[in-house]
Amino acid sequence: MTRSRALSVEPVQLALEGAVARLVLNRPHVLNAGDADWVRALGAAVSELGRHPELRVVVVTGAGRAFSTGVDLTALADGQMTLAEFRAWEDAITALERLPALVLAGINGHCLGGGLQLTLVCDYRLAAESALIGLPAVKECLIPSMALYRLPRLIGLSRARELILLGDSISAREAERYGLVNRVVPDAEFSSELEAMVRRGLELPAASLAASKQLLADAFDRDVAAFRAKMEARFRECLASEEHRAAMDQIRKRTPR
Repeated sequence: MTRSRALSVEPVQLALEGAVARLVLNRPHVLNAGDADWVRALGAAVSELGRHPELRVVVVTGAGRAFSTGVDLTALADGQMTLAEFRAWEDAITALERLPALVLAGINGHCLGGGLQLTLVCDYRLAAESALIGLPAVKECLIPSMALYRLPRLIGLSRARELILLGDSISAREAERYGLVNRVVPDAEFSSELEAMVRRGLELPAASLAASKQLLADAFDRDVAAFRAKMEARFRECLASEEHRAAMDQIRKRTPR
């Protein structure tokens, strides 16, 4: 891509700006809660991202004053959200998880249920101080999908049990203490700090980033010997890459002989 262009995939908006993609959850009138149309739009947006291997950074945020409050309870009560929609929701966020680009979650407000599940597949979670974070599924006689798998790996089983089995929400600062979000910033600084993270992401070599992401995804599920074999194969690819040679050229230029 050589110029910025926008794809309106309502009720999810996707903008492609060179090596950066911005995915905005766009149902602000219901705090970006997801109904069947939202799920289909999310899947379409993530599929589009997968068609652009040149992307280096993907930023996910919510329109208005929330990131996402998860499933639209009105749609759920009306029978519009069936197991098929929940499966499609999980398929979309799993595809997002597998992108080679750095995926940043900008948690600009309430982040609950399926909204939090979406952030768990992101590589970095930046939260505004006013954000409220939780997994209330148990209170609606639901289970929080693959957060049951991802959350204990992120914050440990004890904290995961607390959030999942009690269904209570916590503040952004408490989520930071849990290790659930990487960093919390004052609301007034949120946008500038998110853009700073985008710039940092663009500075990273794509080859080593993609290799590290793939290896981290396997870190809990392979034995040591199999993991090491895969690691060494990806290490070899990084050493042979143009990006590695360029990084070494920069080091040689900086280092006096």
